[in-house]
Amino acid sequence: MSFSGPILLRAFFAEGNLGRRLNYKFSIGNNLSNLDISAVKLTRDLSQGVSLTWTPTTGEFGPRGAFGDYEHHESLATRFGAAYTHSREDRFNSALNEAPDNTTIRLGDSLLLFGPGSLAPNVTVQKATYHLLAADGGIKYKGFWLQSEGYFRLLDNFVANGPLPISSMRDQGFYVQTSYMVWPKKIELYGATSWIFPQFHPKDTKSPHEALGGLNWYPTDSRNYRLNLQVISVDRSPVSSTFGFYTGGLKGVSLTLGATALF
Repeated sequence: MSFSGPILLRAFFAEGNLGRRLNYKFSIGNNLSNLDISAVKLTRDLSQGVSLTWTPTTGEFGPRGAFGDYEHHESLATRFGAAYTHSREDRFNSALNEAPDNTTIRLGDSLLLFGPGSLAPNVTVQKATYHLLAADGGIKYKGFWLQSEGYFRLLDNFVANGPLPISSMRDQGFYVQTSYMVWPKKIELYGATSWIFPQFHPKDTKSPHEALGGLNWYPTDSRNYRLNLQVISVDRSPVSSTFGFYTGGLKGVSLTLGATALF
């Protein structure tokens, strides 16, 4: 078991094993994301998260459970997991301010939950409770990797500065990704798709989704250094990506070339 956390608590983590093949993780934090949120704005509401990971066949799934079978498993490696997150979220500033400080939670059409008019005209949500339940499974065998995850999100217990037409919102989604080392420890081809099914979206359009394919080249004898070429087709992205691949509402095709070094 390991623990970490500063004296001024912003997050607390616990991790350990139940036997040889079952791993657990647990965390308590101030909210879903502390980015750009000053300590004076934080509330006494805490977020909690717990996950279980089971590796029944080999007891492992590669270093850090990483994507792809760079290690070329000679025996079938399997992993199954489940996770739950709960958090009472706050806008962290006044409803008179159009731009909320909390920008973590978005709706299926990429609107910020705490943005003005997100659920009703001229009404701003000040507080909401966030629940996320996810389950995943994956296999690795002789350079082949396949993994999928499904998730269910519930938003409820809204506090707003006016009446709302709903008391809760339920959304679902999934992703599937696969890869194969066509040249062991050198060249990997991969493909993936993901779909989001918001509770509210236009009935005459498809749900937000993406399809992508790419190539990884590992120039050294390590999975920690790679060059990547990728093409992504996106239809109405519901989020904005941390690394710039997506912006909210994006439609179209993106071609990217990148390099990654993990120390």
